Amino acid sequence: MTHRPSFSRRLLGAAVVAAVAAFAAAPVSAQTLGLGTTKGGATGQIGTALSQVISLNTDLQVIPQVSANTSQYIPLLDSGKVELAIANYPQTYYAVTGTGMSSEPAENLRLVATMMPFYAALVAAESSGIKSYADIKGHKVPRYKENSLGDFVVQAALASGGLTYDDVESVPIANFPQQYEAFKDKRIDVSIAALGSQATFDLEASLGDIQFLPVPEEALAKVQEFLPGAYLYDVEANEDLPGLDEPTRVFAYDYLLFANADVDDETIKTVTRAVYEGADDLKKTGPLWNGFNPETIGKKADIPYHPGAIAFFKEQGLEQ
Repeated sequence: MTHRPSFSRRLLGAAVVAAVAAFAAAPVSAQTLGLGTTKGGATGQIGTALSQVISLNTDLQVIPQVSANTSQYIPLLDSGKVELAIANYPQTYYAVTGTGMSSEPAENLRLVATMMPFYAALVAAESSGIKSYADIKGHKVPRYKENSLGDFVVQAALASGGLTYDDVESVPIANFPQQYEAFKDKRIDVSIAALGSQATFDLEASLGDIQFLPVPEEALAKVQEFLPGAYLYDVEANEDLPGLDEPTRVFAYDYLLFANADVDDETIKTVTRAVYEGADDLKKTGPLWNGFNPETIGKKADIPYHPGAIAFFKEQGLEQ
């Protein structure tokens, strides 16, 4: 079944229009915060939604600051050139520790909120005959820059099938938008994708039915070697979402909102409150937010929270 993307597109389109309107209507005296994000893809959608909801419900003006990838804007946040940013748990962990995807620790990074679980895996066109990660052997896969997020996700996926780059044909890819175009053009046979993302609707519209490849349960330890903090999640079949004609098991890791440590406590407390109280509005922007639970925004992590966020958690009686 080929799915129509109109519902999701209308929601995202409305979010973008509302965000732009909010920025235009914001008082000149409003405090402006930059939020590091990417163009398009799941991260872009999440950044737009957060900027919209925080700006509409506080006296803050949050403006997305777009970079090609997370590794470009985390250093900007660490140096104070942007105040807020978003990323998944593995990337943020690597950034704080200065390992894996990061060459130096981001010492000024502090968590603000643990948001929704992020579900991702590789997808293949159903017509390709690729049904498992082991089936990828000999096929064309995206080859991202070494130590980038895409590189770690692809390596985790290959390891799930007992494979490495030596077992496949690598196609150089610079970023996620380029990957999606390569997949549409059939220059690669599999693509990283996030459940419910706009990209999956676009891919299915171009290629016909796609399907997320199931991650074997016994592969978790191998996955965590590349994606610290990751876990596995069983997803039911869902005819409304591309790639889910059949039940599957995907990678899961939490998505995080964080801030520069020097942003004042009251500002971060306001941001945290806006995320907590804006849960319904965030969920209206698209299915990526379906798993967002405002009661768990202070979820324990191996990364320190900002004092302003901690003050809000205590005020609301939220567990950490």
